[in-house]
Amino acid sequence: MTTTATLSLKALARLKKPRTRGAFAAIDAARRQLGLLAVSDAQGQARLYWLVDLTTQVIEDSRFLAFGSVASHPLMDAFSELVRGRTVSDACALTIAQVDSLLRDDPSTPSCPPADTDFLSDLQNRALAELPNVRLLEKPDEKVSYQRKRKADWTPADEQWLPLSLLKKIGMIDAIISETLPRLTHAGVAAAIEGLHDDFHVVVTFTGLGVEQIPTVCQMLTDAVRGRLHAGITIEPGAPA
Repeated sequence: MTTTATLSLKALARLKKPRTRGAFAAIDAARRQLGLLAVSDAQGQARLYWLVDLTTQVIEDSRFLAFGSVASHPLMDAFSELVRGRTVSDACALTIAQVDSLLRDDPSTPSCPPADTDFLSDLQNRALAELPNVRLLEKPDEKVSYQRKRKADWTPADEQWLPLSLLKKIGMIDAIISETLPRLTHAGVAAAIEGLHDDFHVVVTFTGLGVEQIPTVCQMLTDAVRGRLHAGITIEPGAPA
């Protein structure tokens, strides 16, 4: 396995601060009326997410999650950046050298050991094979405007929660998140409330937390907040930084 000592400085910079890390869900593709092409390599190094215009086969947006060697993170970040605006066939024809060129400190020195780049070709082959199976999903209906239920129908929990000011609600939720988060994650992880919508939907952004961990942490924070404030509250992730 690659160690950080064997990576170029440019690769290390991408490892610490990737530009395209993240994932797309089916609803993201449906809203943008693009196809979602998502595949993983056989080694379990990484998974790519491409939003594809199925008429032109152009990759309109791309993200990745990496799970393997430290080299897989900067390599996938560079690859995801390179494929945007290309057709799927063109993206799958990119060479390892083209991807690695974005990460080299000098043109003659690879950014990482060549063995750590093998998974990229497998990903390209799988993406090309998966393209014919990608379908356009129906565009979701526009969100119905939120209407708070009539006061006559309030539950005891509603009576305690709904009359509070927005700032008071955010403050109470933030206190529970600040207390709970250190028990769920490692040091250095932080959460910030972006907004509270429709009385119950709390949008939170995280720093220092892997994208793949966010859904689990959101659910555990939701459970904590519901247990102490209101059973209708949901913690939702904000857009990746």
